[in-house]
Amino acid sequence: MEKTFFKNQTFQIFIIALLGFFICWNLYAFITTKSLVSLIPTIIQLIVLSLILMKHKHAKMGINLWSVLLMLGGGLVILGKLMKFFIGDDITDGLGKLVLNILILSAGIIIYNFNQKTVEVIRTDEN
Repeated sequence: MEKTFFKNQTFQIFIIALLGFFICWNLYAFITTKSLVSLIPTIIQLIVLSLILMKHKHAKMGINLWSVLLMLGGGLVILGKLMKFFIGDDITDGLGKLVLNILILSAGIIIYNFNQKTVEVIRTDEN
């Protein structure tokens, strides 16, 4: 049987807390906007959180997938804001969202790197 092992327990707690925060954030977005689209990231985050809590062998892959989605989402918004800036639009009204997406992109990169370095899938003799 294979299980996911976190060499750095602080990273494990950080991932669980961050996933919990994003789940709450997306549920709040769903409640306020009544948009079913905000449930998609919530479902992905719940799946990744359950894989981590169960120490499932696919937890590392789930964290990688989630961090790549964070990087893609943040990166695409940043790219769009930069394109608006270069064509001459005023982006000062969306500066807060730009900073937020820079933070999301940075978090995705950090999570991916820590996951690659500190998380292992190990074989155990338990059944």
